[in-house]
Amino acid sequence: MKTDNTNALRIYYCGREQCAPSHSWGPAIRPHYLLHVVLKGKGFFQYQDKKWVLNAGDAFLIEPMKTHYYQADDTDPWEYAWVGFDGYTVDEILSQTNLQSSPVYIANSLKCCQPIITMANIFGMPDRNQLELASLLLSIFSGMSAPVVKSTATYDEHYYETALEYIRNNYTYDLKVQDIADYVGIDRTYLYKIFIREADISPKQYLLQFRIRAAGKLLQSQKYTVTETAYSCGFRDAAAFCSHFRQQVGMTPRQYKERLSFRSFIHIDLN
Repeated sequence: MKTDNTNALRIYYCGREQCAPSHSWGPAIRPHYLLHVVLKGKGFFQYQDKKWVLNAGDAFLIEPMKTHYYQADDTDPWEYAWVGFDGYTVDEILSQTNLQSSPVYIANSLKCCQPIITMANIFGMPDRNQLELASLLLSIFSGMSAPVVKSTATYDEHYYETALEYIRNNYTYDLKVQDIADYVGIDRTYLYKIFIREADISPKQYLLQFRIRAAGKLLQSQKYTVTETAYSCGFRDAAAFCSHFRQQVGMTPRQYKERLSFRSFIHIDLN
């Protein structure tokens, strides 16, 4: 069954139950994703050929249309809360959690319990808010975050890619190299060495060139003035923008825009 393609993240139902001893469900399938968080007691979850004994704070995820089985303990049956959900962002969200490699999350605390209890309470209200429910679910997943660095990449490669992503998403702001280093979580000098090795230019130069390329694309559209373009690309001074643009491109932004308006073909690598 495919995930819901009309909603980014949709909560279908939430609930909470104190199970009787040996209470079980399955083997069967569910139509949507279903996350259970154990609030107290214990039980076991079985998927394919694996079986996990779970305690308070632990969680297990049921994927759509996959057979599973779970059962409460004979003497200390679990109480759990659950949430059924789907959406086209689910795969991306789960890829950032420990649930990407296992349907079970073994917790070292009870931090996932309160958000899902709140969800169960809210869902029963007639004026329930889908955004609030989605926010609570994301807070649960944030506590299950997977290690940031994948085994197939080096730390430096990860730092570099993280810095590039941060620049792409924040170049329009008053962004400084120190801001990039702080976001990546490394020293500014270390960030400089990584950029010299990976891009053969400094982080400051890379940021400037990225802004100039973005400005060129805006000017190509013929929709924005030079001043609008300057501020939209992170320059807080139109004169400084014109100076940097001329150094990088060989002409002023106004000249560049005017030549494009006459359909002149100027080869500038904006990719």
